[in-house]
Amino acid sequence: MKLLLKSKKQYLFLLLFVFLLSCSSHNKSTNSISVFAAASVIDVMNEIAQEFKKETGISVRLNFASSGILARQIESGAEFDYYVSASKDWMDYLDSLQLVDRNSIRSLVENRMVAIVPIENTDLYLDSVSIVNFPDLFKGRISIGDPAHVPAGKYARQIMINNSWENKFAKRILPAKDVRDALFMVEMGEVEMGMVYLSDAKKSKKVRTVYEFAVTDCDPIQYYGAGKMNSDKKQEAFVVFLNEDKAKSIWEKNGFKID
Repeated sequence: MKLLLKSKKQYLFLLLFVFLLSCSSHNKSTNSISVFAAASVIDVMNEIAQEFKKETGISVRLNFASSGILARQIESGAEFDYYVSASKDWMDYLDSLQLVDRNSIRSLVENRMVAIVPIENTDLYLDSVSIVNFPDLFKGRISIGDPAHVPAGKYARQIMINNSWENKFAKRILPAKDVRDALFMVEMGEVEMGMVYLSDAKKSKKVRTVYEFAVTDCDPIQYYGAGKMNSDKKQEAFVVFLNEDKAKSIWEKNGFKID
């Protein structure tokens, strides 16, 4: 009888322990937000997430990919709290599906497109005169983000079209899954040239920027942010933090321009 009573007590204690553990896990999981962000802002968002947690105690779960892939994930039902896109088109797409709060959409920062080569290439230098013959200045391949879903690739293609380079580059393009992958191809010497964001080029010690394209060579490169429908206080706190000087200084330090 005593053994049976002891077993029942142990069973009840076990149930209580499991219950408290589940409550604790639930509290930990709910004291966080999910941010889907373009691959080109990996460094920025990691730093912002750290500072945001220090200030508020709220953790940020980050999901990085090209803006298009993230938009498709959200369309397919992926849960998120905030979306950072390198393309207005993909933001407008989610808005058209009523998957982001239209009133929360705003421009965050600006960027520029640059041409890069592996750091070992110390011979090539471009200026406003030589850039006219850009495709003829090297014989190998050029890496850009896949224009189908990578904004940086779309901007690179616009630059090629606007400068009448598209035909000469047609068979020389190595499309990448995102802009960081395009950068990686240049870092590894898989291609002779790449077209990436200025902010990405600045972070790499394995590439050299040989030209910064004019802002008129492609559509304005602006990043947009928006929250999910039916925002909560944690998401609102994150938006407030993005507007603070601390967050703005992080953007600027990483090569972005505040609007």
